[in-house]
Amino acid sequence: FSLEEIATSRSLLEKVRIRKSDIVSTNQASFNTFSAAHNPKDPNDACLKSYTIADKHTQGSNGDMHTQGSIDEQHTQGSTDDMHTNGSIDHMHTPGSTDDVHRQDSDNYMHTPGSTDDMHTPGPIDHMHTPGSTDDVHTQGSDNYMHTPGSTDDIHTPGSTLDMHTAGSTGDMHTQSITQPGFISRLKHFFGITKKVEEVKVTITKEKFFQMVSKVGKKMLHKKKIAPVVIWDFGGQDVFYSTHQTFLTYRALYMIVLDGSRKLDDPCPYEKYLPGKSGDKTARDYLLFWINTIVTYCKGSVDNFPKIMIVLTHRDKVQFNEVEHRRLETFREIRQMFEHTPFKNHLVIDDMIFVNAKDKHDLAMEKIKDVIRSESEKQPTWGEPLPKCFITLELECASLVKRNIPLITLEHLHEINLLQSIRPLTETDSELKVFLKFQHSIGKVLYFDEHNLNNQVILSPTHLIDAFKSIVTDITFCEGDKRRGELWDVMSKTGVISKKVIREVWKKKKYLKFYRDKEYLLDVMTHLDILVDPKRYDNDRKRIPADFYYIASMVRTNDDSGYLQSASFTHRSIAIAFQSSSLMIPPALSFRFISYCLYVWAVKKYGQTNKDMLFHRSAVFTVDPSLDLHILCEDERIIARLVHARTNSLIMRDLASSITECLTSALENISQLYIRASSDQHHTSDASFITRICCNAPDNPCVLQINELPNIGDIWICPAHGIEHKIHIITSWFSGKNEDKCDVGCPVTNEDFLKVTPSDIHLRRMSLLYSRDNVRELAIRLGLSTTDVDNMLDTDDPRKWNFEVLRQCRNSVNMTFNHIKEAVEASEQDSIHRLCKLVKGGSIDFETQQEMWDLVPVDEHIDRLAPLVGNNSLPFLIELGMEFQTWEQICYRQNERDLVRLNKDILEEWRNKFCMKHSLKPTLRTIAQALSYIGKSVKIVENTLSDLL
Repeated sequence: FSLEEIATSRSLLEKVRIRKSDIVSTNQASFNTFSAAHNPKDPNDACLKSYTIADKHTQGSNGDMHTQGSIDEQHTQGSTDDMHTNGSIDHMHTPGSTDDVHRQDSDNYMHTPGSTDDMHTPGPIDHMHTPGSTDDVHTQGSDNYMHTPGSTDDIHTPGSTLDMHTAGSTGDMHTQSITQPGFISRLKHFFGITKKVEEVKVTITKEKFFQMVSKVGKKMLHKKKIAPVVIWDFGGQDVFYSTHQTFLTYRALYMIVLDGSRKLDDPCPYEKYLPGKSGDKTARDYLLFWINTIVTYCKGSVDNFPKIMIVLTHRDKVQFNEVEHRRLETFREIRQMFEHTPFKNHLVIDDMIFVNAKDKHDLAMEKIKDVIRSESEKQPTWGEPLPKCFITLELECASLVKRNIPLITLEHLHEINLLQSIRPLTETDSELKVFLKFQHSIGKVLYFDEHNLNNQVILSPTHLIDAFKSIVTDITFCEGDKRRGELWDVMSKTGVISKKVIREVWKKKKYLKFYRDKEYLLDVMTHLDILVDPKRYDNDRKRIPADFYYIASMVRTNDDSGYLQSASFTHRSIAIAFQSSSLMIPPALSFRFISYCLYVWAVKKYGQTNKDMLFHRSAVFTVDPSLDLHILCEDERIIARLVHARTNSLIMRDLASSITECLTSALENISQLYIRASSDQHHTSDASFITRICCNAPDNPCVLQINELPNIGDIWICPAHGIEHKIHIITSWFSGKNEDKCDVGCPVTNEDFLKVTPSDIHLRRMSLLYSRDNVRELAIRLGLSTTDVDNMLDTDDPRKWNFEVLRQCRNSVNMTFNHIKEAVEASEQDSIHRLCKLVKGGSIDFETQQEMWDLVPVDEHIDRLAPLVGNNSLPFLIELGMEFQTWEQICYRQNERDLVRLNKDILEEWRNKFCMKHSLKPTLRTIAQALSYIGKSVKIVENTLSDLL
């Protein structure tokens, strides 16, 4: 059994002498290793002794004195027999080639983790986690690194036996007996022994022990700092683009390999779909695409990282006398490509590596290793100290993966953690979750701290990749499997996959490992927007499970509906563009954005067969019975159109502006999701998209920048199409001005109003209008002492603090609106007319449809109303009568999710808990009134629900 397994057995750790001073942090950025001082003259100075269990002679012991630190073996799932060659980088740069070395059936295991079985498509990339100090990263896999099986001087040779009962050695034996029932029970379970055992003897000869210690000492491993390199190979087929986002990370060095036997502008023989490129694709196209994808997803707090190596392969296919010219010319063109772009500083191309990947002794192979080592030490995350107590738990995880346990519950991991003999992570789970989130950020485990997902941990990320591949796949991988071929055909045409079919596929022997955890794995895919669970309702408008998923990334059908060419389209629509700040929008972002829209709105039907209007990178959704939302994802921008059944003059600004806010929020959240998980958790980038108004043309619409609006009159004629647009209609995407001035007779000039004592809801509204410093000054002017104000409730939420201070003022000095008005005037902070917002809106005539407004909102009502709130979530919650504490609770559960989900949670909290607690009847009337108070017209509620009422 392996030394990692010994290390993870608490009973053996109790018996093996480990000095805590020997377990140290190696100052790595990503991976923990043991760093022990091995002194061949002092057998007790070994970090871990190696023993053989007498009752299990056939296991084969290992005398490896320093195997700790090779914790990345969990990524060898699916590899061939060379499970211990982790660190060998001899073959890691071969994907994307057509040469025999790169065949899918090759036993070069470096291509199996994270791969999608196709090593030939142009442009797949490898990324290497090279976090810790690594004085000899390049020696891993060589015969002086202990994890190479079969090496003649390898201390970790599989099958070697240290047990003298089988090896026959006559040396002196050191025997230690274990008789405690608890320890014996754990050992029996560990080794799968069922017979009765009363005593376990742990033995090794003194000669063999000193011989092994001496061998380790001669290698001077204790003076080396080993940082295992975890290598991921990304599949090049476009269907897999939507899964790459899960594994791209800032804490990595990336490598893109190009076939150097062909020029950058030669057509690629194995071309696939590529955004923005029809017809022949070239290596230049793929290079630009991959670099843009990496930089877009992996922005961090340090400029010019991550670094991206570019390596040319297939040198053996170039005439010897042409090699140097091809090398210099290709890298000259690459430099020229990126000379005036922000990508230039990310590239690692100074060494101009051109390799024959068939020859592992090629000097260029060593150069690759040298560059990896050199660039690793320059990583911003290099040198980060890690807690010692992470080490044993990391080893536990690696051991579980070796025993083919890729997924466990958080409770199970917590129990394992408590058994650690060095120091368990705190029982409150805070340290344990820090451990999991760190492991997730470096790609060693996957842990999603989200509702319904946070109770399980994926120890082997390849397990999730394989689950992805069983559904999201390329047609070439369906050969020989008729059922999966039929499934692929349906998905490519309709973007729909039956839940029943997924169960059928996962019940097959090859995929049975997914069936056991099917609910969790499907929830993860839904969380990542790879699958979308559509909304379906029963006759009472309550949510019911759908029998299928949408899967936007698989759709290959183009829009053949003629929707954009329909009659009077230009007079019925308004359009807005979200322009990417990058050179292009990665396909995964487009797919995820469409998936978001699938979650929020229903897909429109068309044709005699009532087909869904879901196409490749575009879709049409129903907002209300008279209004559609059309989404088109282009290479550099996403265009959203609102299309009315009659005329665009009937599109309400309140509705259009709410939709803009929801779409903008969704795009930014999707863009920032991976950035937050990559470097420091507080880092976010600048806005990823710029909003622009579009003309109403169905094809190639002109754009009008927002800052140009003041220079435009009432009419704008687009230059390319000559279409006349009324400015007040095409700017309906944006809410109206919210100025602090009023008409004659406003509340602050009304004596009756000024005599009123403000209620809690008035104070909550005021808490949103003023800053913490403003409220502090007002409170002192209203009569509170400086001490009282400064000793007020300590909270990080300034709005909650504002409310508590204002409430204290009201309760202490019998405050009226007049007192507030005088304090505002004295402080000269702002216009006193801002106070008019504390008394919002006039009366609404609900009498004409009284029965409708008295209805209790059902699930479908809530799903449709949530987008109408837009980014006014907190004011809306306040207008529904709830408190800041409720807002904090909902936001905590939300974990930075999108606006529509947030607004839906607010409505459900109000309907299901708040109203019940206060014995109130939840009605559509209350929701409409709250929307009115946040500046939305009640008419949008009527329009949105008209077909349901």
